[in-house]
Amino acid sequence: MLKKITIFSILIMIIFSSISAAAVELDDFDKKLLVRIFKDVDSEDVEYMARLGLDSKDISLILYYYSNSDKKLDQGDLERLVRNRERINEFHYYYGMPSIIFDDELVRFRHPYRERHFPPLDTKKYDKKYEFNGGTEIIKVRGNNYDYKYNNQRTGVEEKIEIKNQKYEYYYRDRNMIEKLEVHHANQKYSYYYKNLNTGQTIKKEGRGRRVTKDIVYEELRERYNDLEEDDDWDDDGGDWDNDDWADEDPDDDNGVDIQFDIKIDLSDLFN
Repeated sequence: MLKKITIFSILIMIIFSSISAAAVELDDFDKKLLVRIFKDVDSEDVEYMARLGLDSKDISLILYYYSNSDKKLDQGDLERLVRNRERINEFHYYYGMPSIIFDDELVRFRHPYRERHFPPLDTKKYDKKYEFNGGTEIIKVRGNNYDYKYNNQRTGVEEKIEIKNQKYEYYYRDRNMIEKLEVHHANQKYSYYYKNLNTGQTIKKEGRGRRVTKDIVYEELRERYNDLEEDDDWDDDGGDWDNDDWADEDPDDDNGVDIQFDIKIDLSDLFN
């Protein structure tokens, strides 16, 4: 009996020592950056991810993908990401995201939030069709190829994502807007189009992007965070601008610094 207890104690010590060895210490700057940029993320969420071995750059890329794809980050996904930490840069297609950022900023989709299904992380073959009142949702994965189609005749929403070796294509339309993005992987050239069907507001962007990596995403977020902090300092010093004033700028100007991302994150059960 004593021998069994000793063996069990040693195993527990090994497990805890491996967890401690994997843990990452985030500095206060990175905590503040991540909590401010990503809505619905707090210090406990970020600290928990660091304890699993994810550094600030890993966390930046993960939250960027989840916020832009409207996918809820839960414990199961997080554990799979930790197990595949060295491949995080390759996981864009599981979220239907392009593998580049624009030449001047991070990609930000403008379509409204909608619950949708996603393929399991790291799957190489997946076929799923969901039927509902008014339409269908279809997901197909073959290796690194990804096809997604959603059509709801009742609400007027149509969404398509196609990722192949040479090209990424995104299309969204509802009764209020149209949004399109096309990326050629060979030269990383992109074209983006958005139109508000109610106001006529139109945004067009073309250029040569940069490949998404956790280093590039982190540096972009760091730069934008510093801009937000400078805004706050300007307002505190008696300047005429505050964060709300950016909403009064030209709606066709897409270079405002307030880039907070919505993310649905539910790790609350981990802290009980």
